[in-house]
Amino acid sequence: MEPTTAPYTTNFADSKETYQAALLSLFAGKPENTEADLAKLFTPTFTQRDDHETRDFQAYVAHIRHMREMKVKVTLGMGPFLRDGSRLAERHMSGTAGPDGFVRRSETFRFCEIAEDGRIQSIVETVAQGKEWRIGEYAQAFGGWVARGRDRALNWAGLTWIEHEK
Repeated sequence: MEPTTAPYTTNFADSKETYQAALLSLFAGKPENTEADLAKLFTPTFTQRDDHETRDFQAYVAHIRHMREMKVKVTLGMGPFLRDGSRLAERHMSGTAGPDGFVRRSETFRFCEIAEDGRIQSIVETVAQGKEWRIGEYAQAFGGWVARGRDRALNWAGLTWIEHEK
């Protein structure tokens, strides 16, 4: 199926807060809606290059769909966020809780090209993996993990953390 073209322009990449919310939304939807959801944020010719591979739009959709099927829980803390015209640079730290009971922490350094319609055209990023924690250890070390079914914000190490629980 061809990715759909967004019928509107978007400005989620104009501020740190809306960009952070858009990143969290990647993991919040139903697996069967992944392509339509991502078409609102990424162009049909989107590419993502990380430390291990390069993905086109369809491969990225498959990757995010897999994450949604696993029902991972993601926290995201934004660091520096810089936007200059069509270029965006940002650093974020994340925690991903999987079905195995472990939280995988990582720090991502990301550079994006933003299309004229506001969607992301390309991402080049590098990801530094951190220590794995059991969910209880993570809660103890970082002041709480479970938001009891609600979104919850907290501040840790000067970063704005937003938790999203499925």
